[in-house]
Amino acid sequence: MTKASCTHRLWLTTLGSLIPFATATMAFAQGGSSQAGVEEIVVVGIVPGGSGIDRNKVPYPVQTADAKEIEQADNASLADFLRRGFSSVSLNDAQNNPLQPDLQYRGFTASPLLGLAQGISVYQNGARINEPLGDAVNWDLMPQSAISNVTLAGGTNPLFGLNSLGGSLGIRMKNGFDFDTTQVNLRMGSFGRTTATFETGGNDQGLAYYLNVESFEEDGWRDLSASDAINAYASLGWRNDHGSVNLDVQRGDSNLRGNGTAPIELIALDRAAVFTAPDVTENNLLMTSLNFSFELTPLQTVSGNFFSRRNDTDAFNGDGSEFGVCHFNGTPTLIEQIEDDDLEELGLDDDDLCNNQFTSINALENFLNDLSADGEFNLEDFSDELSGSGILSDEAINNMSIRSQRSRGIDLQWRNTAPLGLFENQLIVGAAYYRGLSDFDSVLELARLDPVTRETTGLGTGTFVDSEASSVKTATRSTSLYFTNTTQVSDNIALTISARANDTDVSLRDRSAVRPELNGDHRFKRINPAVGLTWQLDSNSVLFASASESSRAPTPIELACNEGVFELAQRFALERGDDPNDVNFECRLPNAFLADPPLEQVIAKNIELGARGSIALSHPLLSELHYELGLFTTSNSNDILFQTTGRSTGLFANVDKTRRRGFEGKLRGEAGDLSWMLAYSQLEATFEDDFSVLSPNHDFADANGEITVSKGANIPGIPKQQLKFIADYSLSDSWQLGLDMLVNSGQTLRGDESNQLAPTTGYAVFNLRAHYAYNGKIEFFGRIDNVLDRDYETFGLLGEQPNEVNVPLIADMTIPRFLGVGQPRATFVGIRIKL
Repeated sequence: MTKASCTHRLWLTTLGSLIPFATATMAFAQGGSSQAGVEEIVVVGIVPGGSGIDRNKVPYPVQTADAKEIEQADNASLADFLRRGFSSVSLNDAQNNPLQPDLQYRGFTASPLLGLAQGISVYQNGARINEPLGDAVNWDLMPQSAISNVTLAGGTNPLFGLNSLGGSLGIRMKNGFDFDTTQVNLRMGSFGRTTATFETGGNDQGLAYYLNVESFEEDGWRDLSASDAINAYASLGWRNDHGSVNLDVQRGDSNLRGNGTAPIELIALDRAAVFTAPDVTENNLLMTSLNFSFELTPLQTVSGNFFSRRNDTDAFNGDGSEFGVCHFNGTPTLIEQIEDDDLEELGLDDDDLCNNQFTSINALENFLNDLSADGEFNLEDFSDELSGSGILSDEAINNMSIRSQRSRGIDLQWRNTAPLGLFENQLIVGAAYYRGLSDFDSVLELARLDPVTRETTGLGTGTFVDSEASSVKTATRSTSLYFTNTTQVSDNIALTISARANDTDVSLRDRSAVRPELNGDHRFKRINPAVGLTWQLDSNSVLFASASESSRAPTPIELACNEGVFELAQRFALERGDDPNDVNFECRLPNAFLADPPLEQVIAKNIELGARGSIALSHPLLSELHYELGLFTTSNSNDILFQTTGRSTGLFANVDKTRRRGFEGKLRGEAGDLSWMLAYSQLEATFEDDFSVLSPNHDFADANGEITVSKGANIPGIPKQQLKFIADYSLSDSWQLGLDMLVNSGQTLRGDESNQLAPTTGYAVFNLRAHYAYNGKIEFFGRIDNVLDRDYETFGLLGEQPNEVNVPLIADMTIPRFLGVGQPRATFVGIRIKL
């Protein structure tokens, strides 16, 4: 290729903020050059603030997509888009809301639920958007239509800070330099779903503006599952040949109903039915960020970002009661619920005990222990722990919480591309500061339960159990120093050495003045290194290898809700003169904290081997084949596991060692008017230690409610195999048809860490898409999800026996197996207008 015919196109797909060279064309031709004479240099971000490097020198797997691909896919959320086309990404429908999925990548999680140990860091324009209380990720607060590009980097890259155990997700939002028109989208379809978007942008080469408003509303395909969300995003930017500044503001407001998993026996009767309701989450977000980059000299650049984020969340969850109402001498008394199984072993039921047969709770307790061989009954009387109306009910409870999460941070970088002796070199040095604050308040209200809908809305009694309330303030501070250096040690080999030092403090304070066991301060320090090599075999093929480490400190909610609670909380109970046996042993997430014994920080060590590139073919229907192949293994020390003790209760605990290892492969090609992508991944996610774990609803649990996990057991919630296929065919310049196929194997139930029960069933789902361009201004599009209307489940866990909620339809259901049901066939159509 001669200098006179070569054009380099620089495509920036950064894991973070705007870079002054966001889209640049460096022309070496003295005249026009043909497409065949274009060499694309894809630059990917290698640090959160945005500094990037030629993808051929990146020693780990990187998957990218731009705004056009996101728009063409027409998915319900960014998480849904990643599941569709990114290798090793799957979704668990634990909440059964399209905006509240659990995303799994290589066996690590990014989820809006607090009851999951998170393992993926997420950045928006260089700002960390994992929430400070539990590192949760709110997909409802990410407007798809405002995204310019998204990048998913695999492996334990230390440069992306805490929580980058399995990977890092970078989202770069649009601005007026890369979007300079006005567009309106409207999509409507099944389940009463309506999505509308308005966006406009423009620039005068130096100044730019962009505004996006996106709304989502639906009735939901399951009962009592109506949701809505609206996000507004605005950007003002300035740039010249030597620098850029961008100011971004986002406002989000959502009201989501995700009524969770349902018992397998209820699903067999009605797949749209819910177990108990409602489960409402309301988010209210305000976020601002400022990004800049300036060229000091032709070889030196400084860049950085500042951000401030506040998300206020109200949660309302109606659930089955854990209390009982007994009458002693004609007086109704709220007591701890006596398990039906325990009574059945004694040949008794509630009617034999709670209808004035005993004068007091102590008399009832003595009677039961006289009948019981091991004297295991220890009943608690809540009479002195009630406030409000005093009306009692043992039908249901309302868990209500308010949490305010505020985070702010700064990330500064210096980039130097001066040669290192005779070698091309790039050095990036950075410093970051993050501060996250959370206020958490929760109450538990006794409620009645609608016997038909099984919801508690409007049925609260006004009586509150004060001992179940929480009022906690948490603070997280993290300071980091990092560097990465890439040296071109030969014409085709590049060596990258990186490291990041993290110093993190986490503190918790009880604001109620009655729960001193919540108070605690913790500090976690570590230096995480990484080294990698790339070998460019030719202009089209690259081999890479890397070894890296990353870590994450336990989140405030994990520190406040873990298995070490028993000893500490019982000690404080003794000091107060209370009965230590009355101490609760589980957290009701997201609505309860218990205590603050320490957890260890998680340390992940990763090895990657891979290849990517393209192969020129002589076949007339397939001129070029693009490929991405990789092997990886990630070993976690002190991994954090959520032990399930009920459908929405449990405790966090450290597990000495876990491992995730697997293979990823992706092929892309074009054959005439057909373009296609095929991706396959195999993952073994296992516990690498023998231990016991709480799972009291398990068929094989011992008398202490524990099961034994053996080394090599599969980690729950993770499919072993995934197969994805995407095809798009152009019928004409105006018409396009598309097909998506997703195949997942089954997964182990959460709560069955011992692997003694049957996993969920694997599934295959097919989706169809169509697009028609009426002219340059108007386009029509549509899609059919689950076109074969297959019944399938994406997730499963063990909960209480369903008949503990004593209402018609489920009164005879006894199997404690709950599943996340997949969406049935759905059709959506839309119109896109450029003004």
